[in-house]
Amino acid sequence: MFNFKNAIAVLLITLTSPFVVAENLTIDDAWIREAPPVSRVQAAYAIFKNDQSSDIEIVSASSSAFKKIEFHKTISENGLTKMRQQASIAISAKESAVLKPEGMHMMLFNPVTPLRAGEKVDINFKLSNGNSMTSSFTVKKVSGSDHHQHMHH
Repeated sequence: MFNFKNAIAVLLITLTSPFVVAENLTIDDAWIREAPPVSRVQAAYAIFKNDQSSDIEIVSASSSAFKKIEFHKTISENGLTKMRQQASIAISAKESAVLKPEGMHMMLFNPVTPLRAGEKVDINFKLSNGNSMTSSFTVKKVSGSDHHQHMHH
């Protein structure tokens, strides 16, 4: 039997209970470097801005457009430039993480279909607290003088 008082009590408890608010993480200038149609790897870049008062950690990324996505960092060691895979992207409170050529970036492996400049790709990011968010990345053509080592990864 329906009890109106109980229904109101449940509604009030639900409305006044604490709940998880999604992180205040914004993603700007999100883009993927266009690659030759035969390329099995591409690079993605973005600016992740953490407007929260606590740190945020991105622990994984995925997209239906790629078989696998990894986080990498370009480093110089003994005069050689190398890429090292990173387990996550940590973004301190009120700070930004800039993913850019020759720095921290995402490696996108085995595209499902070749991507052309102007196309958009959704990438989903999983955070260390279990929450996730999705952002749209635009494929951009980069001039030959701007060509980057990731094509040879």
